[in-house]
Amino acid sequence: MAVKSGNPWVRFLRSYGPIPTNDNMYDESIRRALRRYKIKPIELPAQFLDELLDNFLSPSPNSFFLTGTAGDGKTYHCREVFVRLGGNEEEWNVGDQVQAVQLSTGVEVIFIKDLSELQLDRSDALLTEAARDISDTNAKRVYLIAANHGQLLEKLKAKSPTAERARLSAAVEDMMVTERPAGAGLRLQLRDLSRSPVADLIGTVITAVTEHEGWAGCATCEHASGPCPIQENRKRLIGEQDGGLFKKRLANLVEISEHNGHHFPMRQLLVLITNILLGHPLAREGLMTCTDVVPLRAKSDIDQASVYRNTFGENLRPGRAERTEPFGKLSLFGIGSETGNAIDNVLVYGAHDPELAGHYDALMKSDPIYGATKAYTSAQADYLEGRDPKAEDRFLRMLRSQRQRLFFTMPPTYLTQHSVWDLTVFKFAGEFLQIVNAFRTNKPLPRESLPLMVRGLNRVFSGMLVQNNDELILATSGSHSQTKTSPLVDALVSVARRGGEEVTLKARENGSFVLSVRLTKDGDPAPVALVITPTRFEFLCRVAEGALPSSFSLECHEDFLAFKARLLGAAARRRDIDLADTPPSPDLELNFLDLSPEGRASQRRVSIQV
Repeated sequence: MAVKSGNPWVRFLRSYGPIPTNDNMYDESIRRALRRYKIKPIELPAQFLDELLDNFLSPSPNSFFLTGTAGDGKTYHCREVFVRLGGNEEEWNVGDQVQAVQLSTGVEVIFIKDLSELQLDRSDALLTEAARDISDTNAKRVYLIAANHGQLLEKLKAKSPTAERARLSAAVEDMMVTERPAGAGLRLQLRDLSRSPVADLIGTVITAVTEHEGWAGCATCEHASGPCPIQENRKRLIGEQDGGLFKKRLANLVEISEHNGHHFPMRQLLVLITNILLGHPLAREGLMTCTDVVPLRAKSDIDQASVYRNTFGENLRPGRAERTEPFGKLSLFGIGSETGNAIDNVLVYGAHDPELAGHYDALMKSDPIYGATKAYTSAQADYLEGRDPKAEDRFLRMLRSQRQRLFFTMPPTYLTQHSVWDLTVFKFAGEFLQIVNAFRTNKPLPRESLPLMVRGLNRVFSGMLVQNNDELILATSGSHSQTKTSPLVDALVSVARRGGEEVTLKARENGSFVLSVRLTKDGDPAPVALVITPTRFEFLCRVAEGALPSSFSLECHEDFLAFKARLLGAAARRRDIDLADTPPSPDLELNFLDLSPEGRASQRRVSIQV
């Protein structure tokens, strides 16, 4: 017997998912869907809302530009400010792209929902007028303008500007790059929603979706007596059984992605969370509704609704997940394909090996819904006994799903000799996150992180398996050839602070960090810094542990060679300053890099008479 209608909240939530006809991800369409289903809106975090309201209600308000990528919530911010300042929501929903609110203070606030939606002539006239008002300290008109990054600058420079507009364009471009306030005389602020720490927001978004009052409609479901994959996934996303471990590891993936430059707009977070809750490969377009639950239960196919598979879009048609955001970004972790012998031994042989039985019970049998299901144990037996020619492919697909599940469920203390990040291509992501968290909480950095990075740098710079981690070796080949090894030492830079030299890690305002090399006390030459992304960190750590520099990432290798070139330039500048009053030597002195049997590098000076 099928459910006739089901919970309207689930039907509405499905429209957020990765379906081809999804057009209601835009703010205006969301409002129409909410009215159609008579559902209370999802209360999403709007990190700049209070700041915007305080600004426009202040005695001397500034204009604001809201930038970011599509789906960051620019229109959502604008609508919330419009309504809370006294604007009519119905007028906003059906009205023009340009709206206005007259405040009791005599100030008029002009709202531009999306600058890119305006015809060029109209946007040009509005921006010329806005530039004039922003430059006038006595103007009674201020603006809240939403625009994507490139479109904002394109519109500002579209036509020959006035002096005020040229000044505004230069100020906006500088603010977007440097994040500094506008220059004196401009009543302007800019906020970039794409630079917001999404990893800190994902927990709030999950709560807003999983705790929405619409779920109360499931209480009257006539088929609630049997297992419901939608409700099971909701419980796991909430964290009722694991204390929030799934949410924490999901946030870790988002944070690593963001540090690698792969931003997750709010719209993509909603796509991800909806797919986690409703994903199933046998449902229409890969997303369940209430009417799908009973047939799936009858076929014993509920296990394919696993939240852990859905996180990576495994419920979607083959090849579609990689082309769909945010699953394309998460697929870069290789979770499901990457593994270790210890984990796979448990997954494959644990049910029959007495030495692994305890691990198998803890990791697999403890989860009869998405772990050691009847389908999995049957495929496992067929694979081991070779009864079915197709068993290998079927079991390997299930093995991939179990690796994905273990990434999110394996306790931190389990198999302490291994890291959960061994199930990803980023084996050192845990150490990277420890550094980021140490900066965030003002705690000491992990003791081994910097020495490991320095050893990796030394191996890249020299092309040799050096073990030094207390000094940075600036090595060269002595020519412009493309040789892989650099046998000449240009300079040795102390890692610990000594004589003006220091190699250290420093935090950035956006939550990431840089590797900074200082060569002098007086700042001439200035310290040389390189932003450390998770990919660059992974590269250095793998090289430090013995990988060849070009085996992991040719792009990273080139980045660090360019960093070395900057350091060599700074070292040459320091020598020029130090030897400015010293007469030149008649001999040519070369410092050769020597390696001891233990891999300890030292320099050997050779003088050549010219």
